[in-house]
This record gives sequence, C-alpha cells and structure tokens, in this order.
Amino acid sequence: MTIERKINAYNYQDLSDDSKINVKIWLDEMQITELAQYTDYPSDWPDEDINEHCISNKYLFDKYGKCIHNLQVK
Repeated sequence: MTIERKINAYNYQDLSDDSKINVKIWLDEMQITELAQYTDYPSDWPDEDINEHCISNKYLFDKYGKCIHNLQVK
C-alpha cells in the first residue's frame, strides 16, 4: 500500500533565522558524534558554508529546521 502525502521541505537558505538556529544545533550534535575529526563546530561557520554543506549532503528541513530524513522526491 502506498500512502501519498504532501510534505513541505526547505533548503537551509529558505528557512527563518530561528529555524536556521535549530539546523545549527542539529549539525553541532552530528559533529560531536559523527564528524569528530573536525575541530570547529558548524554553528561557527558562515551561513554560506552551512548552506553549501546542506546542499552537498542533500539535507532538507521542515519549517522549524528539523531535518527530514529519507525523503523521496518524485
């Protein structure tokens, strides 16, 4: 059975400032657990670098800045 539902997904650059903060927190938490070889935290990066990182990793977010995982786009 297939259930279709409309989901609004946003790129980092399209989020509000408050939502971008949530993305930065999420990226920092990921850095601690997965990206430990880096000494800086994504929240310290310029917005342009965060945006490029999100694009290159194909991260999409809900309007609150929560990452949407495993989104299949048709």
